[in-house]
Amino acid sequence: MKAHRSILLGLGTWTLLAVALAMGGCNGWGKKPPEPGPIVQRSTEELIKQINANNRLIYNLWSRVDISVELPGEKHSVGGHLILRKPSEYGQPPRDLLLKGSDTLGAVDFQMGSNSKGYWYMLDAPKSKDDAYSFVPYGEDSGAQAERTLDLLSVLGVYELAVDMEDKGSWPVLRGFAAPPYYKLSFDERLADGSLRAKKDVWWHRRKQQVDLIELFDEKGHRYLSASLYDHQQFAGPKLATKIHIVWHEEKLTLELKFRDVEVNSPTKVSDKNFVHRRPSWARGN
Repeated sequence: MKAHRSILLGLGTWTLLAVALAMGGCNGWGKKPPEPGPIVQRSTEELIKQINANNRLIYNLWSRVDISVELPGEKHSVGGHLILRKPSEYGQPPRDLLLKGSDTLGAVDFQMGSNSKGYWYMLDAPKSKDDAYSFVPYGEDSGAQAERTLDLLSVLGVYELAVDMEDKGSWPVLRGFAAPPYYKLSFDERLADGSLRAKKDVWWHRRKQQVDLIELFDEKGHRYLSASLYDHQQFAGPKLATKIHIVWHEEKLTLELKFRDVEVNSPTKVSDKNFVHRRPSWARGN
């Protein structure tokens, strides 16, 4: 497993949970320009506190979801659920996640998930080039498709920014852009010799007060993932998005999630049993 993916989840020596608070609409890159309005100025500290204040209102999340998985020459559309539970203690890495869907005929089965033991990825589809199952225990290196689950956890947009507010040296670099009106929070993780180990850019729309784009970079500075965030809704407390469009550039893999019937902090729909994982029978040898 590439080191940068574990670091992006705060599993390394430097916490890099720079996940966006909510996922935004038109992002200004070749799309409809943002509507006119006052530009709200923010310092780095103020912006981090604003993002964290929203995300601390989220303890768990349950939603029906329409899932689209697209690879070169193939596309699979399934319906299912996304279930997520945040750690009970602040600063712990995110673990409990289940994204699961199947088509109406039961021919396609798709899963991305994570629990206390590890994380997994599964696409069971006829004649798919990506037809695969992989499970990776935490702490083990792997180049398997399950690494995509760590990426998904990093861009879902419900976790606090794990930044030491007393240590300004740990703060991300904040850059402002006048047209369109964005702030960009750049989280860089560097090794002792100063070389780059991981990078994450979070683009914040100053007028709309939301994140429109999250980008992940590898240790060579190459962007390997872009997550565009759309269709915000205000729920009972937090503001969240109802659509995420994720592209893994080198793999030419696109994952689109459209959420509906969203329940935030459900007292009954999220429990330990949601995150129990069993290896599918057809993948016993994997």
